[in-house]
Parts: sequence; structure tokens; C-alpha cells
Amino acid sequence: MSLGALPSGRRRFFCREWAFVKLSHCLDQRPSSKTCGALVVGGPGCGKTALCMELVWPTGPPGARQHVLGQRVLAHHFCQAHDTETLSVSGFVLSLVRQLSQSVTGYQDRIQDSDVAAALARAALDPDDAFKKGVLFPLLELDPQPPQPCLLVVDSVDESLLVQVPPTNGNQQLPTTSSNGCSRTIAELLAAHHQLFPQWLLLVCSARKQSKMVTRMFTGFRKISLDDLRKASVVRDVQQYILCRLDREEPLRQQLSRDTAEALNQLHIKSNGCFLYLERLLDGVAERSVTLREIRDIPGTLNGLYLWMCQRLFARRQFPRVQPMLNALLASRRPLTSQELFLCLWARDQTLTAEDFGRRLSLLSKVLVERDGHLLLFHHSFAEWLLDVKHCTQKYLCHASEGHAMLAMLYTLRGPDLTPVEIQDFAHHLQRLP
Repeated sequence: MSLGALPSGRRRFFCREWAFVKLSHCLDQRPSSKTCGALVVGGPGCGKTALCMELVWPTGPPGARQHVLGQRVLAHHFCQAHDTETLSVSGFVLSLVRQLSQSVTGYQDRIQDSDVAAALARAALDPDDAFKKGVLFPLLELDPQPPQPCLLVVDSVDESLLVQVPPTNGNQQLPTTSSNGCSRTIAELLAAHHQLFPQWLLLVCSARKQSKMVTRMFTGFRKISLDDLRKASVVRDVQQYILCRLDREEPLRQQLSRDTAEALNQLHIKSNGCFLYLERLLDGVAERSVTLREIRDIPGTLNGLYLWMCQRLFARRQFPRVQPMLNALLASRRPLTSQELFLCLWARDQTLTAEDFGRRLSLLSKVLVERDGHLLLFHHSFAEWLLDVKHCTQKYLCHASEGHAMLAMLYTLRGPDLTPVEIQDFAHHLQRLP
């Protein structure tokens, strides 16, 4: 994700005022508290990334608490499993340096030292040293310090927690193990050094509640759970989200009748606090591809919803036509353009025409989003579902190994023109051939 601009295609943000109140309290208490961070947790689709985006790029009404918090965000980072560049530890450190140079008065002067410059130049080999000398120590040495506590926001620190990521410059190699003491992931880096954060800086991270490893890494952080239905504020958020959508969207209101009130209540219960579940179904109702009466027959889990959705979207013989496209998207280390995806399929089948590819792509229109000219599956949990036979069944099971084969073949055809980073990607795909 671009670190400097509002993401394109972003949905309107609703609710979560209580979460911003808690974060404000954590921030105000930071100078006198031993707790240096807050951990936003919840299941897939509960809105963790949306909350972090609202912190960084507030869209609420002027004067809303997120606007006040947003003015105190010094730097941010969004980890995304579909883009390995966002998971690079050295890339994370260097991104923070760039942002802090613009947002913190006096920081730029602190990193002019030759020792700091040398540590940053070796960030790919020793990200921990670069993080301490290029980020933490300069912040600790600031004089004067910022007049009020500030925020560092890192979303989805649990994304691909144990995946090795190549350095961003394509010329140096990361250690293959942690035997030299280097952090292999952004989560490990933050967990190893958060005790060095200055008293005026609050670290806000998000992760799935199922990520027990992350929970252990950040023991002592203030936990903010977005889908704990034992909390009245969470239940109220679900109700308020449905009401806000109804209030703002005429196509949804047109579906309302006395008979559909019970269906909306069932939707509230079935969502189990998952905003993505609500979003997908309410979008379907607004587009008239789903009726409110059908909600009683739709499974009450995200995995069940995905199975029901694929059964609706793909007729009996349609899924095998789009499966190779999904295989390639699942295997790619970064988002693909439609042209790159076409070439992947063409490398597998030279009889494929642009017209046939366009027809196949249209079949995936409900599960793909386009961002900055690149194609993405609408949510990481759906990508995981496509690879888990327990939930997607054999009928919709995809195979990343076949995607690796297509991408490796594509790189073979482009051999002489590959960049250093693409050569690393080529080796990655070759290692994962079926």
C-alpha cells in the first residue's frame, strides 16, 4: 500500500468511537505509564485494518476523536500478505526513517551522523541495528521532545509471521535463519525493541486474536478487542453499522418491509461481530444479487459465507475456467496487473485469447478489486479459504504450486530482461514448483 496517500476505493468508515476513546486514553497516559503500546485484536474481517486506516487518514466528521488522533500519527505501516515488499523488515525501517524525517522536527539532523548512515545502509543485513540507531536512538535524543504524546501505527503485524522476505534493494541477502540474532519479521523487530520507545511515543499494532505468538510477543500491551460480543460497545457497533448503511443507501432501504425486519436481526446475530460478513451481504442486497429473505439460509460464519458465495457465483463448469487465474494470484509475491495475469495464463496455454481472458476475468468481478492498476482478492481471509480444503472443499480448492509454475514459466520467457528483484522472485517460484 502506498504510504503517502489515501488508498483508492476505500469504504466509508462507521462506528468504533469507543475504540478511539480507549486509544486516546492510552496515548494520554503514555508519559506516566510503563505500557508502551496498544494491540488491536479481532478475528478476520472485524475491521482492524479499517480502524488503522481511519487513524492514519481520518474520514469522520471534523472534531471527531479520530481526527485528533490522526494529527498525532508520526508514521505508519500496513503489512499485507499479498505484497512481500510490505513484509520486508529492512523496508519497514527505511520507510519509518523517511516518514519521521518529514513529521518530526529535529529528527533529520539526528540521522546525519556517519554511524547512523552506515547502520541504515546495512539495514538489509542487520535491521535491528538500523532500527535502533536510525529510529529509536534519534527519537530518544530529541531536544526538545514533541509537546504531546504521539503515535506509531503498524497494521497486521501477524501477516505471514514466519515468511522470509527478500531485501527491497534486490542486491543483498537476508540471513536465512535468526541464528545471528536478526529479527526475521516486523513483529519480531518491534517485540525485541519496544522497551526502547521514548515515553512520548505509543506503538499501536493490530493482529488477529488467533495469533497467539503475537499476543505473547506483546505481553503488557493494552488489548482492544473489536469483536468481543461480551462488550456492549461491540454489539452496538454491529447494530449501528447496519442502521448507518440503511440510512445512507437508498437501494438497501428499497428492500425493507415488515417481513424483512427479522432478516436484519438474523444478519446481526449471524455476523458474530464480523463487519466483512455484514459488508458482503449488505452489498449483495444493495446490488439485488441477494435478497434479505435469503439471509436465513446463509451460513453464519465467514467460511460458510464464502462457500455459499462461490456456489452462487460460479456455475458447474465455470470455476475450472477461473481457477488458474486464482492460482497465479495466490502464488504471486506482489499484486499483478491484468496484463501480467494474462501473460501468466498464456505461458500455460498459448491458445488463450484476450477475449477469452476478458470473459474469465469478468467471472471474478465479485471477488477481485483493482487498486492502482493491480488486481487483488477482496480480502486476505478469502485467499486463505481458497487454499484450505476443510472449508472450500475439493470443488473450490486452489493450488498455489500451479501458480508458482505459471509465474516461473513467465519469468523464463522474460529471462534476459529480469530485474534483480524479479530474479529473486523467479528463484522463489522455482523452489515451490509442484
